[in-house]
Amino acid sequence: MDAIIQALIQGILLGGFYAAMVLGFSIIWGVMGVINLAHGEYLMIGAYLAWIFSTYLGMDPFASLIIILPIMFVVGYAIQRLLINRIVERPHLMALLVTFGLGIAMANVVKLLYTSDPKYINVTYDGATDLAGFTFSNIKSLIFIASLIIMVVLTLFLQRTRLGKSIRAAAQNKNAARIVGIEINQVYAVTAGICIALTAAIGAMYALVVPVYPFMGPPFTLRAFTITALGGLGRIPGALIGGMVLGISEQMLARFIPNIGTNLGIAISFVLLVIVLIVRPQGILQGLRPMDEVD
Repeated sequence: MDAIIQALIQGILLGGFYAAMVLGFSIIWGVMGVINLAHGEYLMIGAYLAWIFSTYLGMDPFASLIIILPIMFVVGYAIQRLLINRIVERPHLMALLVTFGLGIAMANVVKLLYTSDPKYINVTYDGATDLAGFTFSNIKSLIFIASLIIMVVLTLFLQRTRLGKSIRAAAQNKNAARIVGIEINQVYAVTAGICIALTAAIGAMYALVVPVYPFMGPPFTLRAFTITALGGLGRIPGALIGGMVLGISEQMLARFIPNIGTNLGIAISFVLLVIVLIVRPQGILQGLRPMDEVD
């Protein structure tokens, strides 16, 4: 029983990271109808930025978020404004090809600059805390707390601010949004900037847990598909539930199936994706309030 509870704890901590990781992917898809196949590469860029600031400036990865967030917001805003906005109204295949090409380009540029050797970030607070006989990773616990904070802040932003309501209006009906004076291209660019900045921030934090290398992105993009299918487009509570389901599934199987480890994660993602698409393609939280409903 203790082994099951310990695996459950690890799965919940991992699920919190997955939930925050998928937010940018889910919201961009829900607002613009663009499936961002470069999602994992933005996470990878965030991880590399954390490593760079840690290695050359001695900054803690959590502290470096103060710099990473605005940098990646500008990057996301510029890419959306200069490139993606030009194809967002065209057939979906074009957006798939463009974002896929962006992902390949980013990964290979990073490889040319820093080689493919894994990079590691070491911090003094790495370790674990025992509580009630169970072990909690210090870093994973911090990432879990930060992920919950990100989800709460993003929810309040979308529901309470004028810009957030404009984003939700654009997701619900972009033609009606244009009629009431919302500049759709600007809303799309700001949305992309926010989502890509958050994705990079999650990557920066997760660089404390995993080795950083140029081609680490695609597995996270595949997981993002699964979690979005589980929770539904743009549903932040759905992202949390979907992340928990995937995280707990991975940890349970890794714990109790010998010689498998976490390499089974991608296979689990595909199995869950197929099951959800067959049984409940609208997502777990269909019927609850989606992100794109406007007050």
